[in-house]
Amino acid sequence: MQKVSAVYDKLYHYTTWDGLLGILQTQTLWATHYKFLNDYSEIVLFRDKLISLILPYVREAYEKLVKESPHIEQKINLEGGLGHAIQHDAEVAVDAQYRALGDEIYIISFCGQHKRLYINNNGLLSQWRGYGAGGGYALVFSTQKLEEMLEIEAKIFEYSAMHLSDLIYSDDENRLKARLSEDLSIIADVVKLFFDQEKLSEKEKIKASEKAFHPFISCISRYKHCGFCEENEVRVVALPTVLDQRYFELAKEEGVTLRPEKERKFRGKNGRLVPYIELFNSSDVKLPIEKIIVGPNKEKEARAAALRVMLRNTKIEITCSDIPFVS
Repeated sequence: MQKVSAVYDKLYHYTTWDGLLGILQTQTLWATHYKFLNDYSEIVLFRDKLISLILPYVREAYEKLVKESPHIEQKINLEGGLGHAIQHDAEVAVDAQYRALGDEIYIISFCGQHKRLYINNNGLLSQWRGYGAGGGYALVFSTQKLEEMLEIEAKIFEYSAMHLSDLIYSDDENRLKARLSEDLSIIADVVKLFFDQEKLSEKEKIKASEKAFHPFISCISRYKHCGFCEENEVRVVALPTVLDQRYFELAKEEGVTLRPEKERKFRGKNGRLVPYIELFNSSDVKLPIEKIIVGPNKEKEARAAALRVMLRNTKIEITCSDIPFVS
């Protein structure tokens, strides 16, 4: 996977005053459980797409199976025919990957740099409307330094997966093929392996599933509905490991020293608890914030002045958006 810093030098994170204050005071970023984000199709959107993409490989496996064992064709026909069997098994294969994944995926979103300099300097109006209630703020991060901090975070705590990546929108087939072809190829190879069930031991099946784990995460977490394409989203995706008894026993068998489990925290929102994790919660770490843009508001200059006082001992630049939007 290409590093995001090779594409975007800076990343933008839009937030409210309370969000900004929390980030500055704690020097942490909150990654939220995907089921509590503003897009209800997060993660699951890629299911049907992946099924359609692996169908040819399942068909190839079935044709090989029927050729090697002609008597199986009669059984397949009795159970609804070849087309039904191929569709069913493709769905089963994808759903099995989703179940193996678990349900704890945490995401924090950024906007990548825009092609237009004006937007980079003043922010994106849709983001000010959507995330900057009462004016809002955009924190501008160094992408490379953020990547370095994520590498350290992954070494301190137990994560099944963690990556920073740009997204592929559902109406961009060319980009999907270019960016996810390698991951999809690995998933397809694993799917084909599982049709040779008699040739695979249980241990080999587990190893095959593990091989597909990270490509599967990459695909489902980077695919988003095209209605959100204006955001030009880049995101951190983190899967903190659940250190249960089974995991401890497995680590002991393999002689692996486990790192601490990431603490899950909760905040209230609209009458319900929202799970999240804090990234970079270390006293000796400073977030790579290079600039803060104060969003459109009648009091933006006063807000900028207050921030300059607050951050007087830092090198963070404070500017105001000149978009004439009344929030």
